[in-house]
Amino acid sequence: YWLVISSRTQTIAKTLQTMAQKKENYKITTGYKFKFRANCIIRTEQKEWINGNWNKVNKRKLENLKDNTTKGQLSKKSKSKLKSSINWLIIAANKKNVKSLKYNQIFKFKINFITLTIPPQENEIIQEKKFKTILNTWLTYQRKYSKLNNYVWKIEKHKDNRLHIHILTDTFIHHRNIRNSWNTILKRNGLLELHCKKYENYDPNSTDIHSIKKVKKVAAYVVKYMAKSNEKDSLYNGRVWSCSSKLSAVLNNCLEVSPDVLREFTEPLYKKEIEFDYISTPPNEFGNSFIVAEIYFLKIKDWIKLKGSMVYDFFKELIYNLRPESGSSKQISFEYSI
Repeated sequence: YWLVISSRTQTIAKTLQTMAQKKENYKITTGYKFKFRANCIIRTEQKEWINGNWNKVNKRKLENLKDNTTKGQLSKKSKSKLKSSINWLIIAANKKNVKSLKYNQIFKFKINFITLTIPPQENEIIQEKKFKTILNTWLTYQRKYSKLNNYVWKIEKHKDNRLHIHILTDTFIHHRNIRNSWNTILKRNGLLELHCKKYENYDPNSTDIHSIKKVKKVAAYVVKYMAKSNEKDSLYNGRVWSCSSKLSAVLNNCLEVSPDVLREFTEPLYKKEIEFDYISTPPNEFGNSFIVAEIYFLKIKDWIKLKGSMVYDFFKELIYNLRPESGSSKQISFEYSI
């Protein structure tokens, strides 16, 4: 018996020695990574190279980082992150009671869709860098005075080459507040002079606000609308979209699970109600594809059924971190599905 074990040990040792001598890259599975999105969970294997060498794929990724100009285009990965940020914002948004001073009534609010634009200029097209500087000033003001919480913005271009910004947020801001604060910033930057010459005021209709009430029906439309790619244009130099810091943190969530607790962690996901699929690579020159990940699609009712599991606890923590009332109660409630 001991001779058999000794023989196997020697065989394994010789194999590892041969692998090291060839200096080839060999992967071993050391654990599993779970990436949570608002409507799904993606599971990948966590692998390490025995020799610690970079493969050709990693070298290509490093080369791609050297060219970071988007020219208005959204890469496949950027589109995925943009959609994910919108879905997280929508799923974490709570209904709020807001009082209308004009009608002296209470109404329900959940999501705002805001558009900010700059009026036509006499001899100038506002470049993207300057536009983003003005936008950042407005966002800083709203974070300070309106307690702006989660938001996603995307920059687009009018037919006359003027840029405008779409913003989706879970914070109620009165339409006069939005317009007055935006126009004040434009005036300070000298961008309302032409409008004043024509109309003798510094109050152009430079904003557009829509309160989204039926989130369930509108969510898919908003995702599709904001994730559409701009036409390639040298007017764009940097990134064309971004989100608040809390959303950015949730987008980068990753839960590492060791092999010894994998079964306990994934068992609640093996329900007939939860749709399951594989993510594979595109076919190579021989027509072969390889599985790189597993994906579990979850609706709100599916998340609720996972209560008491490690999966639900981690998801609940992500939602809690997105809500402005973080620090009071960790009780999570959902009222709609994506």
